[in-house]
Amino acid sequence: MKHTIFLFFLFLCANTIFGQTNKFTVSGQVNDASNGEDLISVTLYVPSLGLGTTTNVYGFYSLTLEEGTYEVVVSYVGYSDKKFTVELTSDQSKNIELGEDAAILEEVVVVAAQQEENNNVESTEMSVIDVKMESIKKLPALLGEVDIIKYIQTLPGVKTVGEGGSGFYVRGGNADQNLVLLDEAPIYNASHLLGFFSSFNPEAIKDMQLYKGAMPAMYGGRLSSVLDIRMKEGNSKRFTTSGGIGSIMSRLAVEAPVTKNGSFMLAGRRSYLDVVANAYDQWIKKNEVEDENVFYFYDLNAKMNYRLSDKDRIFASGYFGKDVFDVSAEGLGVEWGNKTGTFRWNHLFSPKLFANLTYYYSNYNYGLTFDEDITKFNWVSNLEEHSLKLDFGAYTNPNNTIKFGVHSIQHLIKPGQIEVFESDVLLNTFKLDKGKAYEHAAYISNTQKINDKLKVDYGLRFSMLQNVGPSKTINHNEEYIVTDTTQHLKGVFNTYSNLEPRLGLRYKINKSSSLKTSYNRTAQYVQQASNGNSSTPFDIWFLSNENVKPQLADQVALGYFKNFKDNEIEVSIEVYYKKFTNAIDFKEQAVLLLNDNLDGELRIGEGRSYGVELLVKKDKGRLTGFVGYTFSKTEKKIPTINFGDWYNTKYDKPHDLSIVASYELNKQWR
Repeated sequence: MKHTIFLFFLFLCANTIFGQTNKFTVSGQVNDASNGEDLISVTLYVPSLGLGTTTNVYGFYSLTLEEGTYEVVVSYVGYSDKKFTVELTSDQSKNIELGEDAAILEEVVVVAAQQEENNNVESTEMSVIDVKMESIKKLPALLGEVDIIKYIQTLPGVKTVGEGGSGFYVRGGNADQNLVLLDEAPIYNASHLLGFFSSFNPEAIKDMQLYKGAMPAMYGGRLSSVLDIRMKEGNSKRFTTSGGIGSIMSRLAVEAPVTKNGSFMLAGRRSYLDVVANAYDQWIKKNEVEDENVFYFYDLNAKMNYRLSDKDRIFASGYFGKDVFDVSAEGLGVEWGNKTGTFRWNHLFSPKLFANLTYYYSNYNYGLTFDEDITKFNWVSNLEEHSLKLDFGAYTNPNNTIKFGVHSIQHLIKPGQIEVFESDVLLNTFKLDKGKAYEHAAYISNTQKINDKLKVDYGLRFSMLQNVGPSKTINHNEEYIVTDTTQHLKGVFNTYSNLEPRLGLRYKINKSSSLKTSYNRTAQYVQQASNGNSSTPFDIWFLSNENVKPQLADQVALGYFKNFKDNEIEVSIEVYYKKFTNAIDFKEQAVLLLNDNLDGELRIGEGRSYGVELLVKKDKGRLTGFVGYTFSKTEKKIPTINFGDWYNTKYDKPHDLSIVASYELNKQWR
């Protein structure tokens, strides 16, 4: 099997690099004419051939055709379409700028988009939501603050346990089974104020994609979904500022060119609930002197990019966010926060072969402080990742787009360290054993257009986890009673590996409707321990180990997609079934916090989720929005829970209806 995959990989690479001599390639970047931002998923269509392509996440496109002269139509929702003629007698590079045109949103239907890249009908992707930040800003907002996670929670197949609960639940998966990426770096707790607001400043975000199923092979490490969020690169044309003053927070963003080859973006926001609360408290108590409470959160986003040459471009981005609660009168202090840093290098080996090398760092830390008179208690936990990955995009011809790459992650989890002070003198320190592991993956996939009716996306991902010492394993018998302890020295002491096939297929019935089906297997090696009704910032993250096998999920889905009124209204209905293997739950009254034997609190079994999702969406015109409805069922079966019978999970909500609408009266009022 391994030899077959290797030979197939060599064949694809050879075809990519050498190709056929009678074919030539036109390639380049597509950018926004007003600010220079890369435009993602722009359509480039050749009407005479009925063929086309789209830009990748860096705005790069590549179109390989037989020798000849062609007219190419470039289109993107919300922008004026553009046409150019290319005479292919050799490989050519052509960069394109598109200008915004409000008329397109309200009246004009781009012919190229109708014919080829109407993604709702044409693409093999299903269970995928692609959202531009401008669309989210048009929707109703909590206390005047637009929020990505709140928008996500209104979509079919996505559920929440209510306000004040951080995280979201996708097709029967737990909150920790969602991979949330910000410029490719994972965010382990994407919420402020215990879930009322997300960690994403709208002034810093360009767009996002949510994969509820049929994940591309390049993604892994989580069972249920991927939320891929991209920050703005920064305005490369001129200096700009944006922001807002709200009832509970303010935000500001600055963008500017660095030189003619680069730009930067810097955005920040801070809440001032503590300032308002303390002022109100002082006013009510008529200026009596009281201990002031500290109660705020902040975010800081930064990004820069620089073009070294026509073939090389570098990006550097970072995020810093923190929540602080300090109730002085009660001697209680609570903090949690995320830090990420991402460095990326794009390189164009040839007009057909695009590469991206990424290093990222992610850190999530949280802690509690109790201070009573002379006694003080501190508890801190930390989760840290270092990662290096290399991704390739091979544009062999208009009918095949091949992607392949490798990815390695170092996980380091420090579940808890306790320090006890008396009169500021350290009395005792207690540390839980840290968890360390390496996670590796390699993948390859191809999006292939077989004919006008049939298009298929197939891929394979191989993943592996290696637990690393020094560490110890507490062994249990079948009744979860501790039998003995195994001490591990430095080096790898346990390994898991999994093959994760991915498949998506589209059959086009006619120009406005299609059928799609998909299957994917996913594996998860790091998970969260929580026995409450919703996730909190203080839930414990832990790695798969000798006692805890990786969780697996197999999902199949079938959908019908239909567009009306020249693609103005999109309708889809999807049915899915998902099976969970090695599903995790916890015994009654489980002790999770500061427990050196966390494995003994776990209970392992199986799970299943199935449902129907209906979405009616309108993105054009004065009236925009969507209606989403989900009927679903999510259950688990654990031998030692509920007498071994199936039981509903805490996030099982059989019926879920969302109606989101925005009507634009004129340019000033909505």
